[in-house]
Amino acid sequence: MASYHARSLSFPSTAHPIADKFDEQLCRLRSSQAASTSSSSLNQTLTNLRDLYCCVDELLQLPLNQQVLFHNLHSKWVEEVLDGSLRLLDMCTSSRDVLVQSKECLQDIQSVLRRRCSGELNINNEIVQYLKARKTSKKIIKKCLKDMKEFDNTNEANGIESMLKDAQAMTVNVFTSVLSYIGGVNLESRKRKWTLLNKLMHQDGNKEAETTNSEFEAVDATLESIICQKNKRGMNVVQVENMSQMQNLESEIQVLDETLESLFRHFVKTRATLLNILSN
Repeated sequence: MASYHARSLSFPSTAHPIADKFDEQLCRLRSSQAASTSSSSLNQTLTNLRDLYCCVDELLQLPLNQQVLFHNLHSKWVEEVLDGSLRLLDMCTSSRDVLVQSKECLQDIQSVLRRRCSGELNINNEIVQYLKARKTSKKIIKKCLKDMKEFDNTNEANGIESMLKDAQAMTVNVFTSVLSYIGGVNLESRKRKWTLLNKLMHQDGNKEAETTNSEFEAVDATLESIICQKNKRGMNVVQVENMSQMQNLESEIQVLDETLESLFRHFVKTRATLLNILSN
């Protein structure tokens, strides 16, 4: 993470108010990102990141910054910023894709639950499809996390170059947290996952599962335990019917996806502004 430092936009005496606003928002974002341990806190961090890009858009409207960018059209740092903006768009798109895929599979499971008749229940195929989708999603997430490590987080620049690089570095940090949360425990500790799975398999059907840091993790473990139990002694209907986790997760996905969509639009706007400045 880039270190905090005072900066100026080469104005005669004091820093420009928009530069101060950017630094304040960056500090606020660092604080919220460090405390992001749940879906709600991650969503707030993403909202703060969106606000940071509002400041970036304001900075790019300043004539002096536009001159700096245009005069450095062929410089390495401008190329890095442009390349970074494209990669951030891809990263945001991948995040939304895995969320939508998980949501669709969850809806399939709940649809079967609503359509069941005469007490019969068979959601084995839907659960298997969900777990397969999650496996694919985790592969995508791991690739994204690997790609993010290739971002150059060093920043010894000043002015608009420093701010653009700081914004991209912070974006990488935020999306690392978001993707790790979506990916669940498999990206961090398989031991913890199997501990949770064993507890789920041995608890009574009317007993709620332990709270976990990630609703994705909780649903993954619950559905895997259902598959294991079905293979041993048949489907535990009561356990499935009491799975409020799925509804909670679907709500989480909806909120995160809406915030990511808004952030994606800001990424597009920032990149378009940069390209317009450099082409004029």
